[in-house]
Amino acid sequence: MPVKASQLRAWGTVAAQGLLFAAVAVTALVDAPPRLPTVLWLALVLILVGAAGVIATGTSLGASLTPSPVPNEAGLVGSGLYRWARHPMYSALVVICLGVAVGSGSAWCYAAVGVLCVFFAFKARLEERYLLTAYDGYRDYAAVTGRFVPKIGRLRS
Repeated sequence: MPVKASQLRAWGTVAAQGLLFAAVAVTALVDAPPRLPTVLWLALVLILVGAAGVIATGTSLGASLTPSPVPNEAGLVGSGLYRWARHPMYSALVVICLGVAVGSGSAWCYAAVGVLCVFFAFKARLEERYLLTAYDGYRDYAAVTGRFVPKIGRLRS
């Protein structure tokens, strides 16, 4: 069975996401200044808040959870954190990575987190193209729900 270009693109984004997470981890170890206890507390709080967000969004998604931007047709989720944002898992993952950057103090790590933010903006747009096709109610949901945070980035009609 031949692989569709859309499937290659979808799983290519998953691979790119993994590489960006690795970049955050590796750059956290490069050129890091001494760590201050207060900065480490902030880093830990960010990592724990982000981890709680990942757990909450994963629980809300249930069978709909997939790393691919192509929906798996298990249903559209609009509950939990998805009531307020269309991509709260991406937001939570960025918060975790920001915590790593704060903890490391590495400018390279902050840069990797910035690239990750740009990547998630791209991936969210790609995913939304698929969601608009897969679910009739997605346009209405996106018109009232922010993209990454509440009320910001709602889809215009």
